[in-house]
Amino acid sequence: MTQNNLAIAYHYRIRGDKACNLERAIAYCQEALKVYTFDAFRQQWAMTQNNLAIAYRYRIRGEKADNLEIAIKSYHNALQIYTKDSDPLNCLQTAQNLGILHYDQKQWQQATEAYNTAIEAVENARLEALNPHSRQEVLSNAIGVFHRIVQAHLNLNQPEKALEYIERSKGRNLVELMTQKNLHPQGVSQEIIAQLNELKQRVFNEQIRLHHQSMKQKLMRGDNLTSYVQDHSYLKEYQQDLDNFIAREIKDPLFSLTQKVEPIAFTEIQALTDTETCLLQWYITGEKILAFVVSPEGEVKVWQSSENDKNQFLDTFNNYLQLYYSKNGKQEWKNQLSNLLQTFADILHINDILALIPDTCQRLIIIPHLFLHILPLHALPVDPPQLSLKSGESVMGGSELQDLFPKGVQYAPSCQILQKITQTFHHSDFNKLFAIQNPTKDLFYTDLEVNILSTFFTEPQVIAKDNATKNAVLPHLKSSDNHCYHFSCHGGFSPANPLESALLLANKEPLTLGEIFELRLNKCRLITLSACETGLIDLNSISDEYIGLPSGFLFAGSPSVVSSLWTVNDLSTSFLMIKLYEILFDENQQVSVPVALKTAQNWLQNLTIEELDKFLEQYQPQMDKHLALLQPEQRPLYKESLKQIKQRKPHPFISPYYWAGFIATGI
Repeated sequence: MTQNNLAIAYHYRIRGDKACNLERAIAYCQEALKVYTFDAFRQQWAMTQNNLAIAYRYRIRGEKADNLEIAIKSYHNALQIYTKDSDPLNCLQTAQNLGILHYDQKQWQQATEAYNTAIEAVENARLEALNPHSRQEVLSNAIGVFHRIVQAHLNLNQPEKALEYIERSKGRNLVELMTQKNLHPQGVSQEIIAQLNELKQRVFNEQIRLHHQSMKQKLMRGDNLTSYVQDHSYLKEYQQDLDNFIAREIKDPLFSLTQKVEPIAFTEIQALTDTETCLLQWYITGEKILAFVVSPEGEVKVWQSSENDKNQFLDTFNNYLQLYYSKNGKQEWKNQLSNLLQTFADILHINDILALIPDTCQRLIIIPHLFLHILPLHALPVDPPQLSLKSGESVMGGSELQDLFPKGVQYAPSCQILQKITQTFHHSDFNKLFAIQNPTKDLFYTDLEVNILSTFFTEPQVIAKDNATKNAVLPHLKSSDNHCYHFSCHGGFSPANPLESALLLANKEPLTLGEIFELRLNKCRLITLSACETGLIDLNSISDEYIGLPSGFLFAGSPSVVSSLWTVNDLSTSFLMIKLYEILFDENQQVSVPVALKTAQNWLQNLTIEELDKFLEQYQPQMDKHLALLQPEQRPLYKESLKQIKQRKPHPFISPYYWAGFIATGI
């Protein structure tokens, strides 16, 4: 090991001449290879080849082209031993280094081949990485691999392949998150679940055995030259048995997505579109922001930002967050929201992107990425000329992106999740409601909201305030026979553990994302999260995506989730929610959830004082009943709120603060 260690030391040596240090590193590697032969010491031979490749990659002396050729050859030599199956962790690192070398030389095809090897190694490395630290290291390495393979395929004019890898990245994140949770599939017997648990335990036990064996070998080996290679054959066999069992016995498509990365082909992505529907997929890399437009016919169209645009976006986004979390109660954020959305629209060149969408498109599916998840992309301002181009509608508040699409804007966490929802949703009943009403007793107007919207349903059931404990709520969620679940409660995001993100019930008991994933809402058509900040993400995460509360409910079985990106503690939220359900129950309209939400948002945005008075008159009996239940000191608060609203003439809710924070996820 001494020659190899000297090579590494000279490669990273700070003192002395850099060129001389690299020459010595190369010489020591070559000396080490006289002992570490391919036949006798394969692992050490591969490690030395990898070190030799690194030294030649950065070599100063000699012809650069020759040095790079030797580096490439040495990386390939190392990958003969560091395979994705036998040694995925070393394979990931070596293939990534090879990919970077090709990428920097603008050898795009070779870069994609190396990065693809690294990605396959990532998915195998998840098996080996038993402890959270190791898994985090794998995830951290994988982010750059996905960023660069996407860009390399774009440089090869292969946007379809780039999209496939974006989806694969999202699938990997979901599987990684779900390794922390022992989910059970839907619609299978206890016998099948018992067999599933047994197979999972067998994989876990083998992981532990290999981990302990590895630690023991590291302590015993020292400088012993004996080549040692862990035998992962049993782990691979047990994992394959588990995969085969899931494929054979379990027909729950959403469950299968949480267990194993299942790449989705571009043809399947394109199948999510039709003559009236297009897909807009976003992706943020280390260098730029990408937007992909997929339509049923023709090639994928791609917009790529400049690096300066991306940096401007991050600066504006950080300002957005600082204002939102400021100590002045978000007042400055509220005041600047319209200007901020205009700035985002300009930086993202939203008009240029919209020009890539066919004029025939009536419905837009948006798949955000990273920071874009918590921005109201549907409410970004657009140039008025485009409005007449597509829908011809006119709105008082100006033109927003969603106004261009009469059949609505819907969000999805990924194409693959959207595909599974579309395949499994076959029910349309909408008369049984289960609502959780103001369990923390600090959301004054949600009582009015739930009392009115419950009248639309023939079988409403409401659990309010102190009664909405976890023990009282869970049986209703697990009975799975309701068609709509309405949550008027707070929500919170847990950066340290996303599965601990939660809705807060009575006594601030959490209904966590992990528990939501375990629900099976078989007959559900809609989940509404009306007072929750459900769009929060961990900005310091080394993962390149997040799974939030809406995604949890999609996996639980709901095809549609309406949620809020920020909390509006105002009567306006209640008005918007009431209007949303009013539209959904209008037999003359019979529209989808995204269209109903868009219509309700446009209504609230353009509402005049006179129209508000008519709306209040329509629901006056329910409002009188609500006011009668309030404490005497609370009743003036309602009247004061109305008074303040009516002072904001002529359109009291025209600001995006009141209406733009709500999004429809799913179908």
